[in-house]
Amino acid sequence: MPDRLYSPHTVFMRKSGHSYEIATALCSLLIGLNYNAYVVSGYAVRDITLKIMTRINCPFPEHEEKEEEPPAEVLDPKYVLKPPLDLRSKFLLQMEQRKRDKELAEKKRVEEEKRKEIEELEKPPFDELHGLRLHAWVLILPEKRDIKEPFFIEPSSGYRYETNSTQYSGIESVWNDTNYWVNLQDCSNGLGEIDFNLHNVANWEHLLVGEPIDWRKMKPQDDMDEDELRLMEIYQEKHLDMPMPWSMAINISHDVVQTRFPNGVRSTCYKRTLVEEFAPYVQDDGLVVRVCRFHDLECSPDQLYIIEERYENRHDHLIKIVEQIATGLTTEYFSRGREDATKVHQFYALDNEAESARTVEFYNKSRFDCMSKLELHNQWMKETYVDRDDFFAYRHVEYAKRGHPPPGILEGPRRIVLNVLEKFNRNPSKKASDDIAIREFAIIAKEIHLKFHYDKGKVTASTRDFIKPPMSEMSDRLIFNPDLTSGYQAEMGAKPPRQLNLFNLLEQQIKEEEESLRQVREIEEQVAEFVRLRDMEKAVPKLDVSIFNREQNKEYKKGMLEREQQQKEHREREVEEETDFLSPYLVKLTVPVIISPTIAQKLKADCLKDFKQLLVDRANDIQHQFEMCTAEIQQKQQWYTQVLDTLTLLEEENYFKELNNAKFHLHTLEMRLARHRDLSGPRYQALANYLDSHPALEVLSNND
Repeated sequence: MPDRLYSPHTVFMRKSGHSYEIATALCSLLIGLNYNAYVVSGYAVRDITLKIMTRINCPFPEHEEKEEEPPAEVLDPKYVLKPPLDLRSKFLLQMEQRKRDKELAEKKRVEEEKRKEIEELEKPPFDELHGLRLHAWVLILPEKRDIKEPFFIEPSSGYRYETNSTQYSGIESVWNDTNYWVNLQDCSNGLGEIDFNLHNVANWEHLLVGEPIDWRKMKPQDDMDEDELRLMEIYQEKHLDMPMPWSMAINISHDVVQTRFPNGVRSTCYKRTLVEEFAPYVQDDGLVVRVCRFHDLECSPDQLYIIEERYENRHDHLIKIVEQIATGLTTEYFSRGREDATKVHQFYALDNEAESARTVEFYNKSRFDCMSKLELHNQWMKETYVDRDDFFAYRHVEYAKRGHPPPGILEGPRRIVLNVLEKFNRNPSKKASDDIAIREFAIIAKEIHLKFHYDKGKVTASTRDFIKPPMSEMSDRLIFNPDLTSGYQAEMGAKPPRQLNLFNLLEQQIKEEEESLRQVREIEEQVAEFVRLRDMEKAVPKLDVSIFNREQNKEYKKGMLEREQQQKEHREREVEEETDFLSPYLVKLTVPVIISPTIAQKLKADCLKDFKQLLVDRANDIQHQFEMCTAEIQQKQQWYTQVLDTLTLLEEENYFKELNNAKFHLHTLEMRLARHRDLSGPRYQALANYLDSHPALEVLSNND
């Protein structure tokens, strides 16, 4: 049992505390929100008291792709085929069913044994102090905020537990801002049978005389006058009530709320999962949650199989990345708002070229071409469209394999298109025999294959095949040859199509082929540009800041002013003459003399020697400041340890502010010293190169 209890305000200021302090802070907030909350002092299991989360399921469930099921086709029962009579032997059917039942029972038995084995492995180790570990948590009782049943809240994790949970083994007492109740019930069999009715004095003994004000009920008699009623109220209110708190009111600043965790970072090990959480804007790339999933309970690095990352405030609208470690398959998820309307981008991290395998899904209503999905492979590409005005729905492009072009064709920077297959939805304004359903352009074979839609009540569809004439016959005007076309008409008794109509159809399809190839190349350029854009967005991520975000806007404003000042100073330096590092040494030559190789070597050596000494002096000065700051921090910590019991709240608050400032200054000195050490060598070499190219020391290069 702790001998002291810091106030909730101090707990939030220090961002730390033991279970009693954290439970009191949480209970205070819940009471302020009109919950019937109490602090519970009792006993809990080892995992709860030490906040061991490795046997608790991760609060972030594993991502699962939701497959959209096509709507079930409703058939007219009048035309549904009746199933044929089952002529199989009933005995054989029973034997097969018995065999299946036996296999199913065996499968369930194996699964049950495996489940028990896993439970045994996940079972917590034996605890010698089981039932003796003191702990504090929060109890929520009914009567307020539509709470139906009592339950517990673990303040260290925020998890809710039922009152019969095995995580808690006993209750000594409960209290809040109105009274203190001691538990008189037996907890040897757990808390499942504990009665949480605090009105029952047989189970709960309250410390302060009288009940809380909202529990008291006046029962005046009918013949009592006003004086007797007033006297009765005085007698009922004369009990000793819980004193008012003397600590400061809870005041959590907005920047502390935004940080969410101490230093803005929290790492938690759950069952087979490692979760890292970050406050917004702590990470430069907008990362707020990283979930690493493992196959084993120990979370061994070699058992890692998936990494999920969640982002916020990204300018590119990235919200999640899921990476499969074994295959390298990476899936990126985006919210609405991107210029290219990307929804999902799936690719392989080790092979992320423009022609590599990838799948891109779009918000089709946000794209002018209504594309909903784009699938790419090194030998094919699939495009899917939804709700287009021209009823275009699908395109499949087949490419020649790189390095294996078709005979007679030279391979260029772009892949060679072998075949283009397009599909169209039904256009109600056209006859089925004139409405194209599937169109195939065999680019290499120079053929065009058309298949029209099925008419209502028909089991076949019309088709038409064309063989394109040679290029020599298509240069000036198209010449139609009836021998180069063939087709099938589904309508019985229909007249064969006129040659003029076939000529117009062929001419139209040749133009459509050129347009399709142009669109294919345009999609390829869009994919290449998309890959380059994603590489840039990953390398230099940008975050959006709300105009209502005071903290981030303040930093952005300060940074903008600093950049403007730096640009101004840079422009001013560009106007000035270049600094001559050798001029102070040349001035020492009192009379004009011809600089000999010996003098030039001495000038160079003196300049480098003085610069080296300057670097050493700077490093020593930073090191001296670092040691002074370290000694100051140690002195402050020793002083705080000595006078801890006599400090006022204001003095303690000032101490923490001074300590944080000193630690920040110490961290700055450490970074300056490390940067100075890293840059000393390159700066010394840059000065040496500058002196080698100096006109006054040209004699050294000539001498060499």
